[in-house]
Amino acid sequence: MKGRKRFHIFLCMTLGYACFLFYLSSLSNPPEPPDIRLFFGIVSVLEDLGMKFLVIPFYIAYRNPDKVAHFFLYMIFGFFLYPTISTSGNSVLSKYAAPLSIFIGSIYGLSDECHQSFVPYRSASMLDFLADFFGLLFSQILIFSYFGIKRIKRKIREGMEREEEEEEKDLGV
Repeated sequence: MKGRKRFHIFLCMTLGYACFLFYLSSLSNPPEPPDIRLFFGIVSVLEDLGMKFLVIPFYIAYRNPDKVAHFFLYMIFGFFLYPTISTSGNSVLSKYAAPLSIFIGSIYGLSDECHQSFVPYRSASMLDFLADFFGLLFSQILIFSYFGIKRIKRKIREGMEREEEEEEKDLGV
């Protein structure tokens, strides 16, 4: 029963976040991205350090703040979708939670772009959809990295425990 409860909690959180995304898409004048003066300070420091090549992501964020917002909003959506699908209780869905998260999130992003085409002063954009997709993809990469690092750490710890046990046997303890 505990697993079903977790699934229902994740499902409610995911649906709530999807409603939040729908709400943002229904606004004729969505909120502006945060002030980017901080970016100018970071860019100045990077240029002074001779690392001008690191300025490129900040330049992209400066020129396309709405795409960056789409990326981060859908990255968060991916963080909600993965646990919802993986705790569903269906072994096939759980096994393919990452690709399904990307697929379901992309379908939602596509429908969201279609929805925006009916909102006054808004339009559907393939670049927005691509930002949504890459946000979903990045979230799954981060999730896999987290679980991969966790698995490696567990194997190292188990290996160290085995070595300690073998040393104790060798010493006759």
